Amino acid sequence: MRFDAIVFDFDGTLVDSAGAKYDSFFKLFPATEAHHAVVRNVLAADPDGSRHAVIPRMIEKMRKRGLDVSGDNHVQRYGEIVEEGVAVAPECPGASQLLADLQGQAKLYICSNTPQDAVRHQAGLRRWSGYFEGIYGYPARKADVVRDILKAERIIPDRLAVVGDGVSDEEAARANDCVFIRIAQPSDLTKVARQLELSHV
Repeated sequence: MRFDAIVFDFDGTLVDSAGAKYDSFFKLFPATEAHHAVVRNVLAADPDGSRHAVIPRMIEKMRKRGLDVSGDNHVQRYGEIVEEGVAVAPECPGASQLLADLQGQAKLYICSNTPQDAVRHQAGLRRWSGYFEGIYGYPARKADVVRDILKAERIIPDRLAVVGDGVSDEEAARANDCVFIRIAQPSDLTKVARQLELSHV
């Protein structure tokens, strides 16, 4: 086994839920092209941003354009909408088998931009919690989590892999001189076992 520890992103890496999360932003606001244009522009500028950052930015831009932004607690409402979507999203191909194969060969972690309680809940729904030494989410920064794992596990950086589909995953790996394995599409997860050099693959 090439690695002592592996840090997985969650949405778009283990679960094919990136589309559900993206679509949920549009459901927060009136269904007009003007509102949707703001949502698209903000997400294009910060595709990996936390809901706590991008939703206030959307509201600010909408109000500056004189668009109706009714209601309050948008971040909370987004959480409720997206929880439903993520819960029914399929796992990325081979996710459960990969986690089972990795158990006992490396220390496994989840690090997500999703709020920590939510990502822990979603992992629990899929009965994955037992695979992981730790499950981390917002407000923790991914680079900080990876740094702390290196220190806690007492391993050198090139013995830790970060597996993810986002800019923040790559940045966390780079900031700590770790290996980054990119998931460009859900089916890429099927190739990860070989990249991790699992003993039986």
